[in-house]
Amino acid sequence: MLSNQQTVFDWLNDDLELPAYAEVYKGALDLLNKKSPGYISFVSHAGRDLMNGLAAAVKGIKRQQVQYVQLVDDFKNDWKDEWGGEGFKTTEDNDENGHVIPNEICKKIKNLVDEHTAGRLRAEDIDSSFFTTFLDYPDKESIPDNLSQEWRNARLWFLEHTHLSEDEFEIQASNEVERHFRNLDSFLYAAAGSELEQLRDIHEILEEANE
Repeated sequence: MLSNQQTVFDWLNDDLELPAYAEVYKGALDLLNKKSPGYISFVSHAGRDLMNGLAAAVKGIKRQQVQYVQLVDDFKNDWKDEWGGEGFKTTEDNDENGHVIPNEICKKIKNLVDEHTAGRLRAEDIDSSFFTTFLDYPDKESIPDNLSQEWRNARLWFLEHTHLSEDEFEIQASNEVERHFRNLDSFLYAAAGSELEQLRDIHEILEEANE
């Protein structure tokens, strides 16, 4: 590992006392260096877990995902085709008035929408919690837009590439995973360093984001 990367590893392992995250970080670096088979998916998993879980682990917050399959299963067997499925027929009358769906089904659909909305808000909190936890920004409104955008872009890219896809072995995907993990690495080093180092590295990230 490079000296900056060793600083991040020691910070995760010793200062934060999160050896699991330290090992995931080290493993991702090793995979990026060796480019072992399937490394893009594995590095994406590591990047996603670091970005989604690090601040929550420090704060003792339990991570929660929206259980879409369970929520839809709760009402899919009671759904009728005339409400919009294969048996749905558009007429001038039902275009205007729609169909009457039982209140019990509406409650379950609303629960799905509410859980989805809450999940979106949690994702926004993930994007800001690293900055407010480790980089001394008081709230998400104070985080520079280009910094938060770089963070969000990396997190979403990792999320999209944690599962196998046909383009995973293309040169573009290889370049992208390295670029996004390098950006994540810069954020981690800024958080791990001294106050002076943080200011310097944040400035460098800002300059790179504006190029």
